[in-house]
Amino acid sequence: MKHINRYTLLIIVIIGLLILYKYNPLQYWFWPKCPIKLITGLNCPACGIQRFIHTALQGDFIRACHYNYYLLYALPYVIMIVVTYYLPNSKIKVRLKDILESTIAVRIYVTTFFIWFIARNILNL
Repeated sequence: MKHINRYTLLIIVIIGLLILYKYNPLQYWFWPKCPIKLITGLNCPACGIQRFIHTALQGDFIRACHYNYYLLYALPYVIMIVVTYYLPNSKIKVRLKDILESTIAVRIYVTTFFIWFIARNILNL
């Protein structure tokens, strides 16, 4: 498969967000369901992302947070990675990538991801 141009990817994401803005995942069958939840009955760390994004795009950020609290922590990290990807090549871009993709940053992110997986199922969040 040919490498996807970064701007093509950005357009695809924008189109996806527009569709997610228009069509509520709770009301339309075509949105994918979580395979972990379907198989195990457990909420994975990502469960609720579609509902979170739809509700946040509708302007109700407080209600969106109730669908997945972990995104309050993870979203800034993900946004910084995406912004860094689109920065022009420079020392700042290299430095940001070094920080965001450092072993310690990735370990912290992965560890909190699994802690959230356990906590949200024990505490029923």
